[in-house]
Amino acid sequence: MPKAAPKHKPLPKLAPVHATPQQERYGQGRGGRPWRRLRDAILQRDGFLCRPCAAVGRVRLATQVDHIIGKARGGGDDESNLQSICDPCHRAKSQTEARGRGG
Repeated sequence: MPKAAPKHKPLPKLAPVHATPQQERYGQGRGGRPWRRLRDAILQRDGFLCRPCAAVGRVRLATQVDHIIGKARGGGDDESNLQSICDPCHRAKSQTEARGRGG
């Protein structure tokens, strides 16, 4: 006896109607355009020099922008909480914060 044909064809996969939360936030994180603009403004404000180095009398080129009070500890992205910082200072500050001794 021959097999009966299926009653319904499978539905094609449809595109989602709404964007996923990840798609809605695209470009809004630290790699996004708003952060890059803020980062550039902070570097320019600080003369592209590392602020922690300047505080102890050294002159070193800043390559990063750092949260003075980390976001995990309640700091925000406002300009008063951001500083230009060099790689060695950023690495040292991050290690100190990871041990729970910094801001």
